[in-house]
Formats: sequence, C-alpha cells, structure tokens
Amino acid sequence: MFSLRKIEIFAEQYPKSKFTLVLVISFIAFIFFNIYLGIMYENTGYPVPLIEGQTRFSAELLKSDFSVLIDKNTLSDYTLIQYLDAGIMISTAVFFTMLSLYLSRRIRITKWKRKLIAVSILFPLSSFFDLAENIFLLQMVYNPEEFPGWLAIFYSSSAVLKLFTFFIGLLSIVVIHILYNLSARKEANNGG
Repeated sequence: MFSLRKIEIFAEQYPKSKFTLVLVISFIAFIFFNIYLGIMYENTGYPVPLIEGQTRFSAELLKSDFSVLIDKNTLSDYTLIQYLDAGIMISTAVFFTMLSLYLSRRIRITKWKRKLIAVSILFPLSSFFDLAENIFLLQMVYNPEEFPGWLAIFYSSSAVLKLFTFFIGLLSIVVIHILYNLSARKEANNGG
C-alpha cells in the first residue's frame, strides 16, 4: 500500500552514499538526454519551438508541422526522439524525486518535511504525463496527415499537465525550503 509515511521512512533510511550516487547518475542522464534530444529536435527542422509545438491543441497546426518534417525527410528522426524521450522521463522522475527526498532529510520540522516528501510525488506524475503525451504523439505521427483532432487535444493536454506538475514541484521545493528556514529561524529566536 502506498503511503507518505513509507516514503518518509525510505528517505530517512536510504544510505546517504547511495542517495548521492543515484542523484549524480540521474542528474548526468537528465542533462545528457535533454541536450542530446534538444539537438536532435533542432536537426529535424520542426517549424516551432518545442513547447509551442507541444501545446498547439490544433490538429491542423500539427498536421502542418508534420508536413514540414515530411518535406525535410525528418519525420522518422522526430519519431525516434519520442522513444528516446523515455530517458528524460526516467531521469527526471528519479533525479527530482530523489532530490526532494534527500532534501527532506535535512529538514527537522515534521510538517515541512512531510510537505517536501509529498511534493516528491509530483515528479513521477510529471513523467507519467510525458509518457501519455508521447503515446498520443506517436499515434499522430504514424498517420501524420489523417489523425483525428481529439489526439491533438489529448496530446497537448498531457503536455500542459506534464509541465504544470513539473514546475509546481520545482516551485514547491523552493517555497518549502524558504518557509522552513523562516520557521526554523523564528523557532530559534523564540528559544524553542
């Protein structure tokens, strides 16, 4: 059974050396896949920036984008990127989840520790939305001129949810640390 308490116990008991190793490896993978796939994306000649393409919400615009890739003979490269994106999904989920759990170990006030542990769930959720986005996108690129319009809506919705959960997670880590530090200082100044 899933529970925040189990995640908290894991975060407290997982050896620091293993935490560090997992953080370093997943960070390197995260950077590598983002740079490599970013270069691959640019080389396809996709007509708009990545986030704009992901949030089109329009079958007609996406079909137009795909026609550019067909004309440039890079649609297969673009399709390959969607499979390789699994590296970003996995490294994002692992790195940012483990980072938030690692940081939670440094927090001594229980309510802030638990909030940070709860935030750690957002990163695998973001990767899940990334997977859904890729599934919808692959359905579209396999039939780039004839796919139904609802696929574009589901594709872009998944992209927005991916970005939203990821950035809320990042923002939450920062805000929780700021509030924790303010709370800890206040407690220290009050002698307790």
